[in-house]
Amino acid sequence: MKKALILALVLSLLTSVSCEKNDKKKASSEISSEASQEYSSEKEEKENDEESESEAEEKTETETQPKTTQDEEDKHIIEDEDPAEKSMRINEIKRKLKADDDGFLIEDGILYDYEGVSSIVVIPDNVIYIESQAFWSNDVIEAVYIPSSVKEIGESAFWSCSGLKFVDVEEGLEKINSSVFWSCSGLENVNLPASLNDIERSVFWAMDELTIHAPSGSYAESFAKNNGFDYSSDYHEYQKSDRKNLIRASQYAGNEFTEFQIPSNIKGIDACAFQYCKKLKEITIPSNVEYIGADAFEYCYGLKKVVIDGCREIKSEAFEYCESLEMLRIKEGTEKIGSSAFAYCDKLKDIYLPASVSNIDKRAFEYCSPDLVLHVPAGSYAEDYAMALNIPFDNNI
Repeated sequence: MKKALILALVLSLLTSVSCEKNDKKKASSEISSEASQEYSSEKEEKENDEESESEAEEKTETETQPKTTQDEEDKHIIEDEDPAEKSMRINEIKRKLKADDDGFLIEDGILYDYEGVSSIVVIPDNVIYIESQAFWSNDVIEAVYIPSSVKEIGESAFWSCSGLKFVDVEEGLEKINSSVFWSCSGLENVNLPASLNDIERSVFWAMDELTIHAPSGSYAESFAKNNGFDYSSDYHEYQKSDRKNLIRASQYAGNEFTEFQIPSNIKGIDACAFQYCKKLKEITIPSNVEYIGADAFEYCYGLKKVVIDGCREIKSEAFEYCESLEMLRIKEGTEKIGSSAFAYCDKLKDIYLPASVSNIDKRAFEYCSPDLVLHVPAGSYAEDYAMALNIPFDNNI
């Protein structure tokens, strides 16, 4: 019995120890689990904090960088556009647009085309950009007024508008792109604003009669003087011409007639009026005509004889490249002969000049016949001109 009591006591002690160990193990496990959960929670919070911090940094970095809008992206694409693709895109837009009552095709502030018949064009003040080639080779327009809303003119916008004589640009324009007024033979006066700060060099190529009017000290003044154009700080006001008494720009260009009689009511012959009349054999300019425009008879390859009966001014390149021209008689009343007026007339050998001539450009008779002789009055300006340029002359007038 004593042994039984001892055995029961030992078993009781072992059970107690075992329970204590299990309680400690359970407690340890619970502590470990709580610690693990706490560690995981802290780790997750830390990761979330780091992620938020990273997002904040990215947001700050993005905000500090310059933003590129969709319009700017589109503009960049258009600026780098292939010329052929650009032309196709513009033509597609033109086909979809309908002209307004004045003949303008405008969309989103861009002027794409002009289908009007007015010679005096006043561009609407909702236009901010004149698209390239918008007035390309338009011989109808005579004067153009550009409002302050226009900031830029696209390349070749007025290319070869032979009848264009005057352009007025209000304050606000900033840039004129390449070849905008290239080969506008009749362009004589342009008013440009102080706001203009970028003019491509080719803007006014192929014209010799131009005067640029702009504020003193302006970029336009510097451009004019650096590129050999006449300059004036005075604003020019245009007087509309009586088109009924003119042979208009390019009016008979390319015609197939062999002869032509100029009516007695005609006071002027505008630029390119008879250009490329290849079959015309001779022409007499009556005294009622006050001027012969630039390029007026240029490339009249069949022209052999020209009589000018007192026309006050013969503008630049008026008879250039008349390859068959042999005799030129200019009568009393003519005062000025412009640059290259008879240049490249390689058969021209007899030129009769009057005492009334007081201004002949030194290039007026370039590349004429090697046998060229000027017939001039003794003691006249024309005689001095011949001697100064070493052109053979006589007084058999």
